Amino acid sequence: MSERKRVRTIDLENPFLSSFEGMCEMLLVRHGEQQFRENIPLGDALDAPLSDLGWKQARAVGERLAPARMGAVYCSPMRRAHDTAREIARHHGLEPIVVEELKEIDLWKHAPQDKGLLDLYTAAELGEIYRHVSRTRKHSAWPHVEDPEAFKKRIVSALDTIIAENHGHRIAVACHGGVINAYLAHLLGSAYDNLVSVHHTSITVVRAADVRRALLTINDYSHVMAVQSSRGDINA
Repeated sequence: MSERKRVRTIDLENPFLSSFEGMCEMLLVRHGEQQFRENIPLGDALDAPLSDLGWKQARAVGERLAPARMGAVYCSPMRRAHDTAREIARHHGLEPIVVEELKEIDLWKHAPQDKGLLDLYTAAELGEIYRHVSRTRKHSAWPHVEDPEAFKKRIVSALDTIIAENHGHRIAVACHGGVINAYLAHLLGSAYDNLVSVHHTSITVVRAADVRRALLTINDYSHVMAVQSSRGDINA
């Protein structure tokens, strides 16, 4: 078996590269905005579909990536990510590959799923929870969250596996804000869980060769400026 060519670091970081020989370029794309209503039961909110704006955002990112040479499109099993992936994949004659491990962190995993947040907390109590999360930038600040460290390990393992299977290609991964932040924290060696407010359908570009990783772009959402003029009430 021939030995894989070692990629020079200067090439790994080159934004004008025309060949991905010996490396993988992974585009992490957050899903479009999901539907939301006040005090929605937590079980219903977990896998909410795209909103009207979310579909516009998904089509916009699909059109932006249409000229790119795409080897594969992966996605989380959640509807908002899968539908966003389909809008990307259809321009390339591809079907999204669903990876169960890419599911978003469940911030309310251990809370009653038939209840809305306002059934569990007053508005003032919820406000204090959100402020505490914002101050700490840690998932552990949520009172009913799944194990944050287990989540991060799950995401890093899933994305590194996808990379290993796609040397020589550019790929897209439609996923979630928590997923993208988990991988960014891993790459940057950060103790924070929320490094960036990841915009809907924004693109974060990671190049990978052997154990090396290069971050080329973080949170690029310029393609939605034509369809969105303000930030909505939900960015989760």
